[in-house]
Amino acid sequence: MRTHTLRDASEVGDGRWHRLHPLTPVLQGGVALLAILTAALAVLWEGIILPTFLQFFGVDAEGPDSRLWELVGQSLGWIAFGAVLVVVALVLEFWLQWRVHVVKMDADMIEVKRGLLVKSSRRARLDRINTIGVRRPLIPRLLGLAKLDIQAAGNDASVVLAYLPIRVAQDLRRMILAGDGGVHQEHNEEEIQREVEVPLFRYLAALVVSVETVLLFVVITGVTIFAVWAGEMAVWLALVLALFVYVVYLGERMIRSGNFVIDSLEGDIRVSLGLLSTSVETIPPERIHSLELSQPWAWKFFGWWRLNANLASQPGATDTKAPAHTVILPVATTAEVIKVVALGMPDLFETGTHTLVESMLKDTRSVWAKPGSLVCPPRAQWRIPFSAHLTGAILQSQSVLLRRGRAVARVSITPLMRVQSVSVSEGPWHRALGLTRLELQSVSGPIKLRVSGMDATEAVSWWEGVNLAITQALHQASPSPHEKVSS
Repeated sequence: MRTHTLRDASEVGDGRWHRLHPLTPVLQGGVALLAILTAALAVLWEGIILPTFLQFFGVDAEGPDSRLWELVGQSLGWIAFGAVLVVVALVLEFWLQWRVHVVKMDADMIEVKRGLLVKSSRRARLDRINTIGVRRPLIPRLLGLAKLDIQAAGNDASVVLAYLPIRVAQDLRRMILAGDGGVHQEHNEEEIQREVEVPLFRYLAALVVSVETVLLFVVITGVTIFAVWAGEMAVWLALVLALFVYVVYLGERMIRSGNFVIDSLEGDIRVSLGLLSTSVETIPPERIHSLELSQPWAWKFFGWWRLNANLASQPGATDTKAPAHTVILPVATTAEVIKVVALGMPDLFETGTHTLVESMLKDTRSVWAKPGSLVCPPRAQWRIPFSAHLTGAILQSQSVLLRRGRAVARVSITPLMRVQSVSVSEGPWHRALGLTRLELQSVSGPIKLRVSGMDATEAVSWWEGVNLAITQALHQASPSPHEKVSS
């Protein structure tokens, strides 16, 4: 098998095997290498470096450990010889791992093989690829490298190419998504349109005024009062430790999700985030199965919303360590979040759904709950006392909208074509009040498509209407027999 290092995206596509960047084994095995070097440095420090410094400054030169220098001199050669053997073994192992880590792409699929003793092979069909994420951890980013997270339809169907030069990674990504069979297509900067850019200060402020922060402030206030009353130093130390952990938490979130940018590229949504380690992923609208706008109660005063998504073919490989990008917007204004929702579901917003979504975000239920909507009866206050007057479901011609939650207000949008099934269930408490729970089944993700506290009779009737609407939507989307023959 004749292979060579991949240096240009135009080289792939002919069915030949190519090697990745020579630093790939070092970057992938960096933790183990750092542990080995740290252990070796600790041994050298204790056995050679520290005694040499002590002898140089005349410490314990004539003491009972004077024979230490003789032992050091006798073993210095063997230690150096062992260190050379370790370095040679590591270099040889990394070189062999690089030789057997290869990638091949033809007109049908892309395949990656790796492993020296335990071999593994992953492949993905090109016509089943949904999107390709570009990940740039800190050290590879400093070296001008990146890895491609190729996500195909199916469970655990992702293929990772790590690592490639950033130019090669970007060109290869565009080439695969374009489906041009190896002909490179370049995107002009004019085709990339900046839609939303989350300011760093707003993101930090959103973290500070989150529900978690409010609860932590309450706990800290209680602990402070107790510490002053008890006069115990241990309580103050616990308080300082809690504040330190909280600051570390804020810093980690800022580094991981800061610099959040949404761009549109030929109808797709491109999500970019990260201050040190960057991640870029393009999400086609057809990959989005559900969108949810959520607002913790503390954000209501600022008019901020978070936008989550349930996406098809989540990154499933255990070695990718890549963000799922289910958070489309971490914090945004109403206008910004509506703009991104329109990008993610353009067909629905052509029918005027955005007006209804804005009303569900801002107005009371009496304003947006039109005739035929499913809402909670007054007795539902015994089941969901704080959100019974807000909860409801609306069946549109192409989608289902759900509104629920008080502490965290939530509005979800699910196209009928993405609903796999609808279920009605009731527990003992629901049954005693004549209520039920309605839930839509779609792909797994952070969005829970369910509303509780609905009247049992009305929920069953509404459930039948949703099933009928789903059947009609599928029938309209499927081609007729004449269309199949002509195609």
